[in-house]
Order: sequence, then structure tokens, then C-alpha cells
Amino acid sequence: MDKKVVIVTGGARGIGAASAKIFSERNFSVVILDIIENNVCGEIKERGGECTFIKCDVSNEEQVKKAIDETIKKYGRIDVLLNIAGIVLVKPVEEISWEEYRRVFDVNVGGTFLMIKHVISQMKMQKNGVIVNMASVSGHVGQVRHSIYGATKGAIIAFTRALAWELAPYGIRVNSISPGSVDTEMLREDVAGEAKRLGLKYEEVKKEREMEQAFGRWADPREIAEAIYFLATDSSSFVNGTDLLVDGGWVAK
Repeated sequence: MDKKVVIVTGGARGIGAASAKIFSERNFSVVILDIIENNVCGEIKERGGECTFIKCDVSNEEQVKKAIDETIKKYGRIDVLLNIAGIVLVKPVEEISWEEYRRVFDVNVGGTFLMIKHVISQMKMQKNGVIVNMASVSGHVGQVRHSIYGATKGAIIAFTRALAWELAPYGIRVNSISPGSVDTEMLREDVAGEAKRLGLKYEEVKKEREMEQAFGRWADPREIAEAIYFLATDSSSFVNGTDLLVDGGWVAK
């Protein structure tokens, strides 16, 4: 098969769905892993692209291993892994239960670990591959009521740096990307929850979040997906162990 193969975790919506579509448009076979089954693959196929959906909870090792085995069986290769699946938790730290803490770490950090653990044997055999991990501006700045979410994203950045050196001898590049606020379902749910907690209108909290970006707006998911595509292709062939901020200038302030 001539097409390169990309696995997109969390590919059913938001940045993951935008990434799946952009990679398909640029002649990749796309494998979407998500717990949400929708029509993203259907849309890709309608436009003439190649897409496979596999229902998978990235925090479940058995499901992860099965999904990767299915991908290799069908396509015979894995060129790019995009670890985009994640969840957010917005709460004061004293209100966070142990179960909530564990779930956020299990998905955001554990899911990234499990995907990489079970993909790298194929990439090592190919002697090439690219991994892009989803970090966040929350891994760079302190956000009130985002302490545990931010901790997972800081962990992703550190994990990426170590893996970049560990896997470089096999021709595998590893980078991460840190978006600012992106107009996704997850962020809108986050803002709605925060507005309810604070007794404010949704639009009031949204405006406050928008002003954290120098452009005074949220990013479109495709803007982040374009940056991910850059990290995943030969245009960034000498970029390794880097966290790319795509945050509208948030951290520069």
C-alpha cells in the first residue's frame, strides 16, 4: 500500500477530527481510535479517503493492543501516531476525588504511554515513524481550577523529551504540541461548567477565556491540526523532542 498510515486517538471530534480530515486530504490512510463512534470516518470516505474506525478506550491496555494489531493487520504499517485523546477536569484541588484524579491521569498520560508502548515495535521494525503527543498551554502556565489537568500536560511534555532521545536511534521522532484555547466541544463543555459553578453567563466566561489569547479569539481546530501535520511530516525532519506552542501568544505575555 502506497499511502502512509496515521493513527489518531480522540479522532471523533475536536482537534482529533480536524487532524483526521487534514491527513486524509493529504493522502494518508487514517485510523481513528475513540470511545465515541460518529460519522467522521464516513465523511472522509465520502470524499474519497481511506478511513477505519476502531472503538477504543486508550486507558485500557487490552483495547489499545487489539486496535494496533488490527491496524497492522489491515495496513501493514504505522507511520504516524497522534495521541490526541484526552479529558479535562476543572475543579478546585480540594474538591477532586481520587477517582477523578486517577481517571484524568489514566487517559491523558496513561493513554499516551499505552499507545506508544504498543506502536513502537512496528515503528522500530520500519526504522522510521513519527509520534505527536497532545500537551497544552496548561502545561506551561498556571490555570486556576486546572491543577490536575495541567499536571498531566506537564507530564506529557517531559515524557516527550525523554522519548525523543530514547527512540531517535530507531529513526523515530517524538514531539508534542501545546494549543491554547481551541473551539472544541470539550472546551465549550468546560466553559459551560465553569459558568455554572461561578453563577455567570456562558458568554461572560467565554469572553474571559478568549482574551487569554493575544488575538482575542479561540483557535479553530484546523489551525492546530495544521501544526500537528507539520510535526508529523518531513517538513519537520530535524524537529525532535520539542513542544510546539500554538497558543495565540498566551505564554509570550
